[in-house]
Amino acid sequence: MLFKTEGERILIKSVSDMDMIIGMQNVGIRYGQGAEILSDINMALKRGSFHFLTGKSGAGKTSLLSMMYLSQKASRGIVKIFGRNVTYTDRDSLALLRRKIGVVFQDFRLLDHMSAFDNVALPLRVCGMDEREVRKRVTELLQWVELDKKIKEPASTLSGGEKQRVAIARAVINRPEILLADEPTGNVDSDIAHKLMKLFVELNKLGTTVVIATHSEKLITDFPFPRLHLQNRGLKIYRPIIEDNTVKGGIHE
Repeated sequence: MLFKTEGERILIKSVSDMDMIIGMQNVGIRYGQGAEILSDINMALKRGSFHFLTGKSGAGKTSLLSMMYLSQKASRGIVKIFGRNVTYTDRDSLALLRRKIGVVFQDFRLLDHMSAFDNVALPLRVCGMDEREVRKRVTELLQWVELDKKIKEPASTLSGGEKQRVAIARAVINRPEILLADEPTGNVDSDIAHKLMKLFVELNKLGTTVVIATHSEKLITDFPFPRLHLQNRGLKIYRPIIEDNTVKGGIHE
């Protein structure tokens, strides 16, 4: 795709603190004493927005998602989630904030000894939801992702694609305010990938802010949402240009 560039601070200036759900200012991250993986990251994502996250392998997509999920602190700069500067937020408060965030990890992180049903039900049970409502919600969602025949199977016996769908169902079951997904369609066929994307879109329509890391140009073309692109340790944000219902490129915001 071809892109035109503009000033780097337009998007940040255009989003107020009230509208912003994820914000970063001059953020850098490094591990140990090594060079920064990401440098001078600036972004301001609106509540209810939908963005793809792209970049080559090793560009820092997982590190950026980790900061959004509050499992990794920035080495420098300001990170705001739900309007709070998380640099100065205590551990208990961070745990409460994480309950509002659904995450699809690249390595699934399922509990292998538990069934597909119990893995998906876990966030609802932690919140104390009535078991009848838990059963209704989980059963409906597992049917939707075509795992109704695997509902009682231990996670350890599922295929990679099945585990991925269980991980996605677990992440969205509690209707989180933010959904972060690291390559959520990487282990499924194209039909299932599009069905899962439609699930993310429907969740977004209900108000969830969605960020999806992907290498799939087809998904980016078929679902024309803005794109966070990591390159040379930096971040640029592009919105798609659509002509005749086709994505022709993008413009840097």
